[in-house]
Order: sequence, then C-alpha cells, then structure tokens
Amino acid sequence: MTTKFGLRKKLAGTTVIAIGIGMKAAGFGTPAVAHASMTQKELAEAVRNYQIPQGSMDLALNRLADESGVRMIYRSQLTEKLKTSGLTGNYTLTGALDALLLGTGLHYRLSESGESVSVVLAQAGDVVNDASPRGAHSLPTIDVGAAQAQPAQPASRGGGSGRYGAGASNGKGALGGRLTGYNAATATSALKMDAPIMQIPVSVQVVTRQTMDDQQAISVKDAVVSNVSGVTLQPSFLEMLKIRGFSNSANTYKNGLIEYRMRGLDTTNLQSIEVLKGPAAMLYGRVEPGGIIDLVVKRPLDTPYYSVEQQVGSFGNVRTTLDATGPVTTDKSILYRFNGEFYRTDSYRNFVSDRNVFIAPTVSFHPIEQFRMNIDFEYQRRDYVDDYALLPASGGSVANIPLSRYLQEPNLTTKYPDKMDKKRIAYDWTFDLTKDWSLTNRLSYTNIGYSVNDTSSSGFNPITGILNRTVSFIRGTDKNFATNLDLKGKLTTGVFNHAMLLGFDYFNTFTPPYLSYFAPINTINIYNPTYWQLANPYRGPSYLMLGQQWTGVYGQDMISFLDDKVHLLLGGRYDWAKYSINSNSSTAFLAQATYATQSANAFSPRIGISVQPLPWITAYGNFSRSFGTNNGLNQGTPLAPQRAEQFEGGVKAEFFDKRLMLSVVYFDLTKTNVPTPDPTNARNTLLIGKARSTGLEVDLTGQINDQWSVIANYTHDDVRTVSGSPLNPLTEITTQRPVAGFVLAGSPRNYGNIWLKYDADGMFKGLSLAGGVNASGNFFGDNANSFVLPGYALINGMIAYSTNIEGLTVTAQLNVKNLNNAIYYPSSMDRFTVQTGVPRTFLGSLRVEF
Repeated sequence: MTTKFGLRKKLAGTTVIAIGIGMKAAGFGTPAVAHASMTQKELAEAVRNYQIPQGSMDLALNRLADESGVRMIYRSQLTEKLKTSGLTGNYTLTGALDALLLGTGLHYRLSESGESVSVVLAQAGDVVNDASPRGAHSLPTIDVGAAQAQPAQPASRGGGSGRYGAGASNGKGALGGRLTGYNAATATSALKMDAPIMQIPVSVQVVTRQTMDDQQAISVKDAVVSNVSGVTLQPSFLEMLKIRGFSNSANTYKNGLIEYRMRGLDTTNLQSIEVLKGPAAMLYGRVEPGGIIDLVVKRPLDTPYYSVEQQVGSFGNVRTTLDATGPVTTDKSILYRFNGEFYRTDSYRNFVSDRNVFIAPTVSFHPIEQFRMNIDFEYQRRDYVDDYALLPASGGSVANIPLSRYLQEPNLTTKYPDKMDKKRIAYDWTFDLTKDWSLTNRLSYTNIGYSVNDTSSSGFNPITGILNRTVSFIRGTDKNFATNLDLKGKLTTGVFNHAMLLGFDYFNTFTPPYLSYFAPINTINIYNPTYWQLANPYRGPSYLMLGQQWTGVYGQDMISFLDDKVHLLLGGRYDWAKYSINSNSSTAFLAQATYATQSANAFSPRIGISVQPLPWITAYGNFSRSFGTNNGLNQGTPLAPQRAEQFEGGVKAEFFDKRLMLSVVYFDLTKTNVPTPDPTNARNTLLIGKARSTGLEVDLTGQINDQWSVIANYTHDDVRTVSGSPLNPLTEITTQRPVAGFVLAGSPRNYGNIWLKYDADGMFKGLSLAGGVNASGNFFGDNANSFVLPGYALINGMIAYSTNIEGLTVTAQLNVKNLNNAIYYPSSMDRFTVQTGVPRTFLGSLRVEF
C-alpha cells in the first residue's frame, strides 16, 4: 500500500487534510483505481450496497470504510460518544456519510481537488454553504482517500436499494426513510439491544417500510401475514394473529411496550415491523410463546421531507396519507414528524363498511450529545360495520353460499355501527452515562373507548339452513399503562466481551365497569336470508370489570469470544402477576362487587448460542421458557396461567455481499393451559392441558442484484393437542373439546409465499414490476377435526413507475391481490366461525414527495 499525505491547509479555521491512496492494503485483494482516473463527481455518485447496523459511530464508519473500499483517518475522540441509526441499501458515498452522520451535528464537504476526497467536519450551523465554512471550530477531519471499484449502476427503487441514498441528489434522506430495501441487518426487539441479526441466537424477521409500500399494506395484518414464516390469521374482534400455531392475543408491542387489546392497527406511521419468534417472556413478560410483533414507529429526520399519497381501490376504497418531517430549530436539536391518514372502504360483503381517521405527530429532542428523547402522540377514530367471521361448516366442508352474503343482523349493525376512539401518548429517552453504558426509559398510556355489536352462533342445521345467532352489545373503555427502564452496557473480562442488559418493567390495564348485553335473536336461513326482522330484544345488562398488573425484573448478558465468532446469550426474568375479573347482572351489585382474582409468580430463563465460523454463515440454538396469564373465565373461575418452553436451532446465511439473507429454523414448542373458545357458551373459555407445535421455517429476504429482489418463506408446522379431553364421538362436534392427538383449529401443515421484484435500468429506469404467490395446504377448521378447509394459491402483482418532475418525486403504482380470484378460507376457529378470503382487489396510488 502506498499512502501520500498532501499539504495541510487552513480554511477559515477548519483543518483540511488531503490524502491520496494508491492501493488497498495487502491481503484485501484487488488493486485500487487511482483517484486521478475518476472525477470528483464520479467518486461522489458511485453507488454501493451497505449493510451497517445501528449503534456506535466508530464501528459504523469503520464498516463504511470496509464495504466501500475507502480508507478513513479520523480522531476517535470526536465520534466515540456518537450513535448512528445505521445504513441498509444502495447509497452513494456522500449519501452514506449523510445517513451515518444524521443528527450528530457534524457536516462534511468534499475537497475541490479530484485527487482525493477530503471530508471536513464542522459543527451544525457553522457551515454556511458547501464551499466556504465560516466560523467553524478547528475540528479533526475525516479524510477519505479511496480505491474505488468501477461505479455501480445507479440504485433503483427496488428491494434492498433506493434510488436515492440519504443525502444523494434529492437531498431528502432517502425519501423519508422509505427506501429501506427488503432486508434488515439488525432487530432491536430480539435482545433490546443493537446487534446484527447474524449474531443473535434467536429467530427474528423484519418487515421493512419498503415492503409495506411495495405491497401497499394498509393494516399490520396485511404487512405481516405472508411476508413472515410461521404467521397466520385468526378470526377475532381484536388485532390477533397466530405465530407458530398459537394466538398472539397480547403480543403486539410498539417500540418495545405492549399494545394491549388493540383494534385496527395501521401501518401509516410505522418504519418497520419486527416479528420475534418463540417465547420472549424473558424480556417482555406477559407474552404468548409463539412470538411477539413489535411495531417500530417512524422517527423525525433533520432534513425536510414531505409526502402526500392518494390511494383508490376496489369496493370503494379511498385512502389519503400525509408524511411530513424536518427540524423545528435551526440547530436541529428539536425535530418533528407528522403522519396522518383518512381511510374509507366498503366490502365485498353486503352492509359492511369501514371509516378511519388516524393522526400521529412525533417530536424528538436532542439538546446535548448524551441525551435523546422522542415523544409520540396518536389519535384514531374508527367507525365500522362489523364483518366478524360467521360462516358455518356444513358436513365435512364449508357451507356453500356467496361470499357477499351477510349473516349478522344489519338492523343492528348498520343502525349501531362499531366505534373505537383511541388516544395514546408515549415517550422514550436514552442518556449515555459513559461511552459504553446508557440508560433508557420508555412509557406509554393508551385510552381506548369502544362500542361493539357482535353476533356469534352456537348451532346450525345444514338441512334446513337455519343458523342460531346470539348478539351482544359491549360498551367500555380500556386504560393501559406500560413502562420500563433498561440499563445497557459493554465491558471486557479477559478474552470475553460482554453486552449486558438489566431491566425493570411494569404493566397495568384496567377496564372500568362496562356494559354488555348477550341475547339470542331471530334465526336466519343462510341460503335464503330475511333481514330487518329483529326478534328477542336485549335482555338485562351485565357489568364486567377487568384488571391486570404485571411487574418484572430481568437481566441478560451476550458474551462474545473467539475473535467474535461465538456469542453466548444468558438471561433470566422474574415476574409478579395479578389478574382480577368481576361480573354482575345489574348496577345494584357493583357496590358489593366481589372479584375473582388470581396471582402468580414465575421465573423465565433463556439461553442461546450462535457460532459464526465464516462471516457469511451462522449456526445457532436456544432454549427458553415463558409464563403468562390467560384472560377470561372457565365456569366463573379465572383461567390458570399458561406456561411454555421451546427448543430451537437453525442456520442463518448472507449472500451477494450481505444483500440477501437466508434463515432456516427448526423449533419444538409446547404450551400448557391453552385457551380455546367454548362453542356452547360465548362467555366461557375452555383450556387444553398441553399443546405442541413443531416445525420448520425458511425465510429468504433481500436483493439478488441491482435489479432483482425477493421475499420468500415456507413453513411446515404440526400443531396439535398433546394432553386433552377423552374422545366422545357423540358429543365431540358439539363440545369441541380438545382431544389428544387432534390438530388445533385453523393450523395448516404447510404454507408459504414468494414475492419477486424487478427494477428496470437503462431507458426503462424508474419502472418496477413484482409478482408472487401466497399458498397454503388444507387444514382442519375446528378442534374436533370434523371438517376441512381446502388449500389455496393466490397470485399477487405490482407495477410502479417513479420519476422526477420539477424537483418532485412522483410515483404511480398499481397492486392486485388474488388476481386469479380464488375462493379461499384463510382461517377458522370452530364450525360456526370460518373466515372468508378477500376476492380479487385492485389498489392504485399516486405519491408525490419533495
């Protein structure tokens, strides 16, 4: 290697060091291309793919140097306390530096000479323009002298890339952070610490912002199902999915804090969605063992960005969204971001409609280098006519009626539509105690008022077509409070490097006495329905009060050794939980209310190890246990706590310069006290003694090359009762008792998805085409395994074109789902609750960004 130091010069108090490097260091392979052979413009506009995790600025700059082939020289005192949000995707050199230095108060400019690339660091506000820093402090400089390979093709808007790197020619921070690609290098939900996914000895998948945009995913369900292995739908009034065969009834989180009993979760203000597989009680307490879903909120940027999008689609779908962000103060210590949505749609089902208004402002404070704080506000108002799954089974299959047929009572549901009024405030702040230790506190409070009219069924005569129905009015308010405190740090003991976490969290949910009516109404003939003849009006009211408290302390140590090739994860948590429920038949009893209360304590351990013999491949394994309460009553008694344990092992691999990630996982998960609805009594819940889920998950996400990107996954999962009730063939269909050896309802053995995207180059640059298939094998629709839902395959597609018009980035896009218009049933809970799939839909959009 030959290094030539140029003359040190002074410009307005700012030191510039010009460095020219003729070749890369020995052992790194190819010789460098002399800077003299490339103009400064070519150096600045050459595009590379970067996969740099968030965290230490020092490590990020070193990673940038490694991945770009440049050599950087700088004083570590300037950056040792700085953090960066990382970098994923295709960026120019200047775009990459912009993204990494975002929010640090440091700026740079390129030297006027094309013989080297000199980066001048100056405090924010001191650089008046690119040519003449004025009044800048004398600071160390980052001098980039590089051996660049031939310039890559300009990045497109495809998965794993973006047309603009942060700070590239549009100057808008990669279009507000939208162009993230399909692959993510880090996931904070797995350990509550920044760590590369390749080193984490657990299974975690990330749905990126670009995935949501490319597929026009409006709801969280739309974004997660099919893009992540092991996740399926579940019929529910709440925002519930199944992960590894088990319901995630309380497992939706936002920025690490629980979102309890949520409804209508939207993607408008989300930057990504992380799906952590397997029991996560060690970090999150009250969780279902299949896994958790963590919603990561968009954060303000220090460069102005504005986006307006209009979407129009099938069944009267109209959606308008706004995204605006930028600095509030000139020193950029206060930033803002505002996301808003208006949404309305009808349905393929008669009488069904949905109206939603959602606004989410966020403010970030960064008054000093050591302290950062975000404050989030959310307001959501939703008015909708419910479309709960009420389709019954007939014999060994589903009743054959049109998908448009409505089996609830429109005389009630349209006159008294469901309503939700949600208000949420949350904050998180981090204070850097030292270079290696920091303290983080999060807090959220959510108030959700709701009015729900639901219809269920407990009987169907397939000969006459008569469906017995029970209707309920529920009016109430959920008040949820959650907080945690995390101390994170690093230390070294001999040859071992420790990444440590000590934490405390508290969760309290309280539902004041709320009104509910349950009463049978007139039956309906599903083959020849007659509406608007309401019989059996509501009977006497019932008042129900719920409460739950959860307190936990936890500790974790990620020990790295053998030249950072082996990572041992050790962790444990102790919980104190309390669940109370009261039900009365009238207000007169509220003063003398007695509560059915259950208290339980438990220890939840987790241990894992990952071995990375080569930088591109990791083998890992883990064992974990979880503990959680069950909501509801069984014959008037609170349900016993659930417990679970899991063994998991797998392989992770990165290909094509870390642009494409493959994960292959085997898991064996058992759970005791599994709740299941009682089909004979909607107000009662049954328990399964033990259920087991074993299977294989395969996920492939990222970019194959500059034009092709992919999301592909496959799941093989056997979910069945291990210890349950004895089989009584005469009553099994009616009681739906879980029987040992029977498969749990709505659990397909095999399912998967592939989504392939092409971003054109050359004369068609800006054009994107994508298509894929979402497929599932057949599965039993109820715990009695008395009927089967057929397998299906759905064809999906997308075409988009993006261009610049007078400084505006304009993108037109069209998505189609279920192009083949297949009739399918994605989920079921029992013989009276089968969910129908959405027929062919089109959704077009026009987005303007500036």
